[in-house]
Amino acid sequence: MGVVIYILLSQKEHNSNNNRESTVVYKEQSLTAEDGLKLNVYRWLPEHPKAAVVLSHGWSEHAGRYEQVAKWFALHGYEVHALDHRGHGKSEGVRGHVDCWHDYARDLETLRRTVEPSTQYLLGHSMGGMISVRHLLNYPDKFRAVALSGPATDVSYAVPKMKVYLSKGLSRLLPKLQFSGDIDPDCVCGNRLVVEEYSRDPLNHGKISARWFAEYLVLIDEVKQRAPEIDVPVAIWHGEGDSLVEPWVSEAFYERLPASSKQREVVPGALHEILFEERWEDVASKMLSWMEKH
Repeated sequence: MGVVIYILLSQKEHNSNNNRESTVVYKEQSLTAEDGLKLNVYRWLPEHPKAAVVLSHGWSEHAGRYEQVAKWFALHGYEVHALDHRGHGKSEGVRGHVDCWHDYARDLETLRRTVEPSTQYLLGHSMGGMISVRHLLNYPDKFRAVALSGPATDVSYAVPKMKVYLSKGLSRLLPKLQFSGDIDPDCVCGNRLVVEEYSRDPLNHGKISARWFAEYLVLIDEVKQRAPEIDVPVAIWHGEGDSLVEPWVSEAFYERLPASSKQREVVPGALHEILFEERWEDVASKMLSWMEKH
C-alpha cells in the first residue's frame, strides 16, 4: 500500500485515579481507489481504540492540516482515518476536478472499509461535509453518528442562471477546465497563525473544474429532496461569522433532516474553520460527547 511512516507521539493523561502516558502511532499510506487512482491516507492510531472517526476535509485543502485535531481524538481513544480527496493534497487527480461527486463518496467508503473498529463515526468539514452527506445517501447505516462542521450543502449566494447554463455546457465540452476559486484567507479562520499557514501551504490549490461545479449544483438539488431519508444521528456546528458557507446553509439542511436525533449549534465568534479557531477544543469536546452519546 505504498510507503508507511511511523511517528510515536505521547502525552500524559491526568485523571483522578492515575497519571498514564498514551501513545499514538501515525501512519501515512497510499490507497487505491476503485478506478485505480492513488489516494493519500493518514491514520492516527491509539494503543487501545474504543471506536474510529473517519474525517472528510474541505475544498482546496488536505487532510494533513487536521493533525492537531486528529491527535486530540486519538488521545481520547479514537482512531482517526482521513484521506486527501482525489484532486487534493497528495492524492492523484486533476486539482479541484471530479467526474461525479459519487466518486468522492466511493473513495470515502473505500477508506472506511479499511478501518478495523466496528464502531465508526464520520466527521466532515465544508465540502467534506457535503461529501459526507453524499456518502450517507449512497451508503446508509455505515456510521453510528455524524458530526458536520460548516457543511457546504448549498451555495451562499444566488447562482445566476447564465452561470448555471455555462457550467452545464462547459461540463460537457471541457469538463476538466479549471477556474480559480478566489477565497480571502482572512475569511478562513480567526486564528492569524492558521491563516498564514493556510496561505503558504503548497498543497492548497484553489481550483475547481467545470464538471466539479456543475455536479455540485446537481447534488445540492438532490440533497434538498433526499435529506429526509437520512436516519443516522447528525450534529452540526457552524461558525457565527462564516462568510464562505453562511450559517443559513446548514440551518436549511438541518430543517430537512428527520426530527429524531439531530442537533445544531452556531459557534459564537468563529469563522469557517471552527476546528482551527483558538478555542477549537471546545467544539471538539462537544463532537466527542455527541459521538459517545451514540
